[in-house]
Amino acid sequence: HFWAQISHAGRQTPARVNPEPRAPSAVPLELPGGQFGTPIELTELEIRDIIRRFGIAAAACKAAGFTGVQIHSAHGYLLSQFLSPKSNRRPDAYGGELRNRARVLLNVLKTVREAVGPEFPVAVKLNSADFQKGGFEFEDSLQVAQWLEEGSVDLIEISGGTYEQPKLVGIEGLEPEQAQNVKASTKMREAYFVDFAIAMHEKVKVPLMVTGGFRNRRVIEQAVREGAADLVGLGRPMCVDTDAPRQLLSGVEELNRYEDRLHGLPAWLSFLERLDPVRIMSAFSIIYWYYIQIEELGKNGKARPEISPMRAFIRVLRR
Repeated sequence: HFWAQISHAGRQTPARVNPEPRAPSAVPLELPGGQFGTPIELTELEIRDIIRRFGIAAAACKAAGFTGVQIHSAHGYLLSQFLSPKSNRRPDAYGGELRNRARVLLNVLKTVREAVGPEFPVAVKLNSADFQKGGFEFEDSLQVAQWLEEGSVDLIEISGGTYEQPKLVGIEGLEPEQAQNVKASTKMREAYFVDFAIAMHEKVKVPLMVTGGFRNRRVIEQAVREGAADLVGLGRPMCVDTDAPRQLLSGVEELNRYEDRLHGLPAWLSFLERLDPVRIMSAFSIIYWYYIQIEELGKNGKARPEISPMRAFIRVLRR
């Protein structure tokens, strides 16, 4: 299988790409540095057009030979922005109570399903929570998952966080992480979102995929064996080691944890990370290090793990 992920960045579009991105509301990202412009609130006509375009994109993916599609509604991108009361302050049918905030996602799912037919796999990537005060919470995620199941989704991938609170890559944001009402497990600590998937399994029957933090083969096997996840997602390891699944299947106990040895600043400058702008720059430099690895794979066929995070940061900004 080879599925395509379909997404719209909304207000998380870099200013160098679009200084005036569209979003549910004109609420800018609370990040220093001016990398993201103040968004312009979408009109209802524009929202309906975006919903239509998701269907066009899904049909194009199917025609091109993909065997499934995933609708990205996590990590603070556009559909995730609609779900969050922190970024969605609309007074119309697309804002306010949860059902309204979920309307765009549910309509996108309906449009995509109509575009690809009943037999073509359609997944949704959904935040377990934004981990921000006033944001999308786990109780909301449980309800949205049930609505997605009613809407004939085939798979839900559980993740979490946004650019402001990058839980998805294990990095702290500027504000304290907002605790969620979910029972904590001590079984699989390396996996960020397993506890949320365990709790979600009690409410939905649709298969769940969990991504974030998995590196150890025994933990991955345990997650599947004990029903914490029907599938496990690997992201960052494959930005460098493209044969990571083969390594695990051949008996390797643990994948490389590149993030454990990446540092945005040299040790002698680490004291500067007490300053919020520097801390955010340092965090994004590690994220951008992975972007550069993907670029190197595409251009040259192999990663370049020797590149420093700061060099990666400068290289991405120059583009």
